Amino acid sequence: MSKNQPEQALRATKPSDERWTDSVPLVNPDDSARWLALANVALRMGATEAVVVEGEALARKEQNAIKRRIRRTTERVKRQSKSKQ
Repeated sequence: MSKNQPEQALRATKPSDERWTDSVPLVNPDDSARWLALANVALRMGATEAVVVEGEALARKEQNAIKRRIRRTTERVKRQSKSKQ
């Protein structure tokens, strides 16, 4: 570039509002609501017995949801591997 011409900004391959969307999975609104409820309980000041019980219940509920998703995924993988044999 000559000294008289201003430097041009590098051009991105994607517009700025579309960057990083490929690698970030979309968040299910139900999932985010459960995580926010769990976070609210965890961040409350002064953990009373009721707060601990509520937190444990929310954590168990979230753990069960994760286990269900894992089971569905493993069943899907098993079916796919059987069909390829």
